[in-house]
Amino acid sequence: MAEYSDKQLKISIWWVTHRYQLKKWWVILIAVADLMVFLYILFNVIILLVTWTKFTTIPSQIGVSYIDFGAYQQTNSPQAIQVINTSLIPIPGQVQKYNLIAEIKNPNAKWVANSLVFHFVLDGVDLDQETTFLLPQEQRYVFKYAVKSTAEKPIAKLVVDAPGWVRVDFPEKKPAINFEVTDIKTDLIPILGERGTQSSYSTRVTAMIKNNTVYNFWNVKFLVVLYSGNLPVAVNEAKFDRFAALESRELGLSWGEEYGSVTSVKVVPEVNAYDPTMLYSPDEF
Repeated sequence: MAEYSDKQLKISIWWVTHRYQLKKWWVILIAVADLMVFLYILFNVIILLVTWTKFTTIPSQIGVSYIDFGAYQQTNSPQAIQVINTSLIPIPGQVQKYNLIAEIKNPNAKWVANSLVFHFVLDGVDLDQETTFLLPQEQRYVFKYAVKSTAEKPIAKLVVDAPGWVRVDFPEKKPAINFEVTDIKTDLIPILGERGTQSSYSTRVTAMIKNNTVYNFWNVKFLVVLYSGNLPVAVNEAKFDRFAALESRELGLSWGEEYGSVTSVKVVPEVNAYDPTMLYSPDEF
């Protein structure tokens, strides 16, 4: 006859004593599990019945576009070039002749007007078309020199014919323009007559200009406008064949006429920094 240890005897006694209770709890556990499975299936059936209509319409909705491409295109298309103002400036000593000036702005941060075609309209007559450029968010002038008008009160306006938009995806990686203009001075220079006596004055403007960028530019133009109050009274431009990075240059411009009422002077750079042919390396010299 096999002998059992005390531990085995205790386990056997416990099993005989509690086996009916264990069977009861095992049945309860299986019943609870079955109930949970049933409830899970019932829940999914209800969800399927509720969403069945939507589910059956999915195939027909696959080809439907919910993107408003018209609104998207309108939002991401470039805004029109803004014409801030247009003015006529009488040329002293030349009857019914004017210089035309317009201030224009590109309001877009990611679009460059690479070949901006425009023309002035004087007294309802279209003048010749001209082409310039306008960098993202740039604001500057365009001029038209020595235009004749026979009207008593001539009227001029600027018309943008074609902006020539080019999208710039990463404008922060493009060369920047940062010319610092300081020490602007306006002087009246005496003009001597035939006998060495003063007959009139000419006007001269000087300024110091520094290129605060790391870029070397070819063919930099500076547009200069003399103002008397809010009215432009004279325009001119100065050109530099090249302007090196961090270089300072002196600008000097003269008019043969006397402008004694000048209250302010604006000097605006014009260089297409986005054109790689406008940049040069110091190694080229």
